[in-house]
Amino acid sequence: MNKIKVLITDGLSSEGLALLEQSEHFEISAHKSIEKEALKKILSDFEVVVIRSATKMTKELIDCATNLKVIMRAGAGVDNVDVAHASAKKILVFNTPGVNNNAVAELTLGFLFSLLREIPRATSGMKQNLWEKKELVGHEAAGRTIGILGFGAIGSQVGRICHSLGMSVVAYSLHANELRQKPENSFVKNWAATVEDALAASDVISVHLPLVDSTKNLLGAAQFSKMKKGSYLIHTARGGIVNEEALLAALNDGTLAGAALDVFQTEPTGANHPLVQHPKVICAPHIGAATKEAQKKVGIAAANSMIAYYKNGITNNAVNAEECK
Repeated sequence: MNKIKVLITDGLSSEGLALLEQSEHFEISAHKSIEKEALKKILSDFEVVVIRSATKMTKELIDCATNLKVIMRAGAGVDNVDVAHASAKKILVFNTPGVNNNAVAELTLGFLFSLLREIPRATSGMKQNLWEKKELVGHEAAGRTIGILGFGAIGSQVGRICHSLGMSVVAYSLHANELRQKPENSFVKNWAATVEDALAASDVISVHLPLVDSTKNLLGAAQFSKMKKGSYLIHTARGGIVNEEALLAALNDGTLAGAALDVFQTEPTGANHPLVQHPKVICAPHIGAATKEAQKKVGIAAANSMIAYYKNGITNNAVNAEECK
């Protein structure tokens, strides 16, 4: 039997890689990273490409992959894949939804406490031999309102945890009518009709939306103007949803007391970026899913999904299965 040639461009957990290597279906070429020009030269040799977030499967790269039949995005979002062009070429695009949820939710909570209690500043000060006890008077989460934009698996998990901390939860979702009927969401105090309504009602905003055409620059100057003076923003979704110039202005004029960012419009993001340098911003290099547990689960889920497809034709996690029929 001719084995299916699989290219892994951004690494995969050892557990996921082992599953693929043990399968009778695949011949694996695994790399931790591949530069774009090198990738263009070899893509035509492979039927399957497995990517994380570093590789961008653009129209240009897809056109170079003349034998490609499957793109496996080992992660939840597929914004680094030109899904429409892949569909036009009948290339299935798979992802692994759900396996990163806990990791991203926990980072969001870490950001929440870091902002409210100024933990990074406290740590940095002590390392500089400062004892800023009187200056570092923060806020408690209990009694405050968190507005969650996007109430899918991650957003709802963040909401449940925040509710257990004594916070009021305001949720915004395009699927609010359906979600409000579910008993597990009864802790939500208010379902905001618009993004602006959620912003106006909240002390903290946490973004958990996908990056699609309708959410690009969703939070801009007009939206920040609706926020409470001295509120906070946490963004662990996708760069491009928050307009960075508008965010910078909101930090500078005091609308926001602080922001925590795991994602940026352009990644990698340099140290000279004005938001990275801003004293009211804490940030991380897109580490939402970067836990050992999540990496293991993502690798296993990606491998099992590919095995299920090539063994039994199962396309449950293909985001464009209908378009490729």
